[in-house]
Amino acid sequence: MDNKFYINNRKQLFSLLPDKCIAVLSSGYTVNRSADEDFDFSANNNFFYLTGISQADVHIILIKDGNNFSERLYIEEYDEHYAKWIGHKITKEEANEICGVSIDDIRYITQYEDELKEFTKKYKKVFLDLEKGRNTNYNSFGLSLAEQLKENNEICDVYPLVIKLRAAKHEGEIALIQEAIDVTKIGVEELMRNAKPGMYEYQLEAYYNFAIKQNGNRAFAFKTIAASGINATTLHYSTNDSLMQDGDLILFDLGARAGGYCADISRTFPINGKFSDLQKTIYNIVLDANKKIIEVAKAGMSLADLQAICVESLTDGCIKAGLIKEAEEIKKYYFHGVSHSLGLDTHDPITKTEPLPIGAVITDEPGLYFPEYNIGIRIEDDLLLTESGAINLSKAIIKEVDDIESFMAKK
Repeated sequence: MDNKFYINNRKQLFSLLPDKCIAVLSSGYTVNRSADEDFDFSANNNFFYLTGISQADVHIILIKDGNNFSERLYIEEYDEHYAKWIGHKITKEEANEICGVSIDDIRYITQYEDELKEFTKKYKKVFLDLEKGRNTNYNSFGLSLAEQLKENNEICDVYPLVIKLRAAKHEGEIALIQEAIDVTKIGVEELMRNAKPGMYEYQLEAYYNFAIKQNGNRAFAFKTIAASGINATTLHYSTNDSLMQDGDLILFDLGARAGGYCADISRTFPINGKFSDLQKTIYNIVLDANKKIIEVAKAGMSLADLQAICVESLTDGCIKAGLIKEAEEIKKYYFHGVSHSLGLDTHDPITKTEPLPIGAVITDEPGLYFPEYNIGIRIEDDLLLTESGAINLSKAIIKEVDDIESFMAKK
């Protein structure tokens, strides 16, 4: 991504900030796993959106004072020992090229604490990324810094401001999402091509993993769900360790990542290559709902609007097929949302009741889950919203019953 993208993102954030304040964000820190091994590092996505830098221990301070906008970026100084053992860290020149912060405004991390003290003395209003994790013990750079500064400064949350900017995707972001989807397509076809009864779920999953990396994408958007038979009725099943049985379906929820941006695709297909009559009936009800969302979705609608349309479609289909008798019963077999925002996060943060902007990328993922029949089906596409409708970015990934059976018959 060109550094003009990140420069523009910071300018837009400046426009949302009040006068006489600073905003402080960080890429985050590495976390120790055990002994001398760390967990893989992943930069804070709000920081990445503003800078394009994915290295640990990098901070940025944005200062707004009247019409004067200034910024300071703090990186680690070159360490020869670290470079020999672990790898290269970005230089001032490289940081300037990536994010567009002037070299004169790039400092070493050793200067960060002293300069932060000076800024917080001058500017009492401090914006921090106060995103809350699901775990009550969750901590972050922003939350920790808030505790340090709250006695002498007014702490404000920059998180909703950055999230607002991230909702509408720019041309470069859409291109990266499309790249991730295109590689995911190759992986999905490898799964269909190699599926057969008697394999373990993780053995089949390995074909997808190889396809993604072999085609130039090292990163995955999230942990793959490979759920066969009754496992597919558990929404976030991910142990992927069951033996696949003849006559069962397998549900894959997966996605590659390109340049930090995610694909999120679900496809369900018969392990032996042939749908049973009941499987086909339920599958087509889900497929009809999936197509309905593609037909009606557009900018200005909310995720809640799309959910209501999806529920109506699934309910009508299940009643007509004799799978349920009353509309209320659908809650037993469909219990999640049809859409979420997609971008740097697989579940890009967004408010479900607010109108979706032009350029939003969302998922379209209706599902039905019948444990009594060992059937769980979800079909998920990724949609780009325009003023007049939706563009299905994943339309090339097959999902019609006849197309799936024909493709799998060729293996």
